[in-house]
Amino acid sequence: MACRSKTVVAPQHMFQKATRCPRMRRRLSLESYLKCRPRALALLLAAFPLLPAYSQVLSTSGTSGGLNIPYGSVLPDGDVVIGLNNDREAEFTNRHRGQNYQMGIGLLPYVEVSGRLANYPRNENRDLGTRDLSANIKFALPKLFRNQPDIALGRNDLGGGAPTFRSNYVVVSDEFGPLQVTIGRAHGASYLNGTFGGAALRLWDTGVSALVERADRSTTAGLRFESAALRRFGNVRASVSVQRAFGAHGPDGRSFDRSAVALQLAIPFGSNARAIRQVRPEDEPVWTPPPRMAALASQQPGAAQAAAAAATAGAATPVPQIVIDHAALQAHLAAAGLERVRIGLHGTELVVEFENHRYNRNEADAVGVALGLAARAAPAEVSRIAVTVKKAGLAVYQVSVPAAAFAEFLRGGEPYEVRPELAFAYRPAGADVRWLSSAESAHGWSRIRIDPSLVKFVGTELGVFDYSLAANTQLFVPLWRGAELTASVVSTVAESENVAHGFLGYAQQRNGVKAVMASQAIWLGDQVLNIVSGGRLQYGDLGLQNETTWFVPNRQDQVRLQVTRLQHKDYYGYRSIQHYGSLSYLYFYQPLDLTMELGYSRYVGGDRGPTFQMSRWFGDVQAQVYLRKSDIESRVGFSLAFPLTPRQGMMPGWTHLEGSSYFPFKVETKWARSGECNCITPGVVEELPMVYSARVNVLNQGRLGREYFMSQLPRMREAYFTYARPLEAVPQKN
Repeated sequence: MACRSKTVVAPQHMFQKATRCPRMRRRLSLESYLKCRPRALALLLAAFPLLPAYSQVLSTSGTSGGLNIPYGSVLPDGDVVIGLNNDREAEFTNRHRGQNYQMGIGLLPYVEVSGRLANYPRNENRDLGTRDLSANIKFALPKLFRNQPDIALGRNDLGGGAPTFRSNYVVVSDEFGPLQVTIGRAHGASYLNGTFGGAALRLWDTGVSALVERADRSTTAGLRFESAALRRFGNVRASVSVQRAFGAHGPDGRSFDRSAVALQLAIPFGSNARAIRQVRPEDEPVWTPPPRMAALASQQPGAAQAAAAAATAGAATPVPQIVIDHAALQAHLAAAGLERVRIGLHGTELVVEFENHRYNRNEADAVGVALGLAARAAPAEVSRIAVTVKKAGLAVYQVSVPAAAFAEFLRGGEPYEVRPELAFAYRPAGADVRWLSSAESAHGWSRIRIDPSLVKFVGTELGVFDYSLAANTQLFVPLWRGAELTASVVSTVAESENVAHGFLGYAQQRNGVKAVMASQAIWLGDQVLNIVSGGRLQYGDLGLQNETTWFVPNRQDQVRLQVTRLQHKDYYGYRSIQHYGSLSYLYFYQPLDLTMELGYSRYVGGDRGPTFQMSRWFGDVQAQVYLRKSDIESRVGFSLAFPLTPRQGMMPGWTHLEGSSYFPFKVETKWARSGECNCITPGVVEELPMVYSARVNVLNQGRLGREYFMSQLPRMREAYFTYARPLEAVPQKN
């Protein structure tokens, strides 16, 4: 359920039905409710603002809801909620303390996925403690008719060897102005079993709600405060709940009245990605393309020859003479941080080539900067603008738009005229382009990227969170067209006690030079990109890695083949040849920024089996659920990946420093039947990553294609106004 504003004006049809209440046309207040007649009061209560929506908070059991019970709604699409509380179920009366760590996300419309780590340590009597990691899923039914209440079905504690908190439920919630009523039926663990229900009353626009619930043969009452969106912090919302349970009894029959406190943060990644800011600078004039500049005609390389050839040919419809200040355009593009810039003409199409290593979160920002600057510099005779994106000097793909429509889009912000005419192509040909620039602009000589390398254990018998954190410092040096040299050095930053000196010592990361490899990217036809890398990897093994990507024609889908061949030398000096690899098909569904990838892998341990992952992109944040199966065991997990680098990084030069554009934080467990051990076997179901990954270094994390760039037009416009427009007011050196 979407969050709504504090200030609400009732819909027009309500005014028509209650014209005798003039205060209904103003901001709603308690005084307005008291002075309006009952019918108008009922109409207003139906439109009472949800500030914020009830479903934006997790219950203590981990699903969206009230204090302890789930509600009939799910988390808004793309919202992530993290929380901590100290509540305990009645069956754990012998634990004097405990914590619940929670995270939930609206993974799809009407679908919520959440997780809970219950940590109830041993008490002073040395009673055995409980530490359980569980996953939950919840489905909301679409609203098919007016005034339909919120209805949801869910399952807590999905498949696993220890179903401590497993419960299936159906729940219905409805709102009557500031009052929400919930009733449901569950079957499973005692904390959510049988009939349950509750009510929540929002106390005007204070952000405070009073809640009372009945479940597990006990009554819980409490207060909850939910803040408004904090715009300076990415529209994050904070909530605090205090509650007290009455009438609860433990398994031994003893009274178990208890108090609890819950803290939560809700981060709206989805709504942030969808609500692209419409940039309208105050000094934005009504802009028209620059006129022809005859004084610059003599500066165009080949202009005289082209004019003479056109006159000799005597064409009935000669190509118009296009004059553009290409030197100024190239200077502005270079000042924006783009490398290897070159300007040319292909008939009436203006062509801009560049390489980007500054806007590392998303190539759409660099494309927006280049298109915006080119559109502002293009004279009226230019019909289209095409930008070609290169990597290590190799042209990878091209995005082109109609010049006049894109210029109008920059002015007004409406992309409807641009979208149907936007074109996309892999391996753009530049043979027919008449290059106006005598040479490419400068490029950076090296890049240093620092990626966190994290090995972690969540919710094990040894601890809540054990880890080994290291810095993977990578050096990239361009060699020749399509080729780069990569070196990787790993340095340990911190380790938990169990990893540094305990049973989990095998998870310590080895320090030193992990890899030194040279990579070459080449096109094997118009739709197949191949990258082969050779050198030293895995701290001393010699090997080759090859990654082939086939771009399915007329679709965004990709087929990827990864192969690794290692010459491994063991502790005793014995050498062996090892082979790993995977083959997968990546399917895109652009309306939801959804991808599904199905593949088959040969893992590092020699085991093999199918893999499946489903991902949603919310801007530059990716949420993913995945399943990896082998002939030894299966793993299921959740990953939340986010960039650790600014949207605009350092200017290129001799070298520059950048962060990771894609850092996945994964939590996974063994897929086990009830009663089986959830113990994870080290060294199996593990993939060997590519040292020089095509998706990371060349293909914008796979986010390419015509439909993708059509969806990114508002972001591209924003990038131009944010990063490039200020440069046009500053004279650039040619």
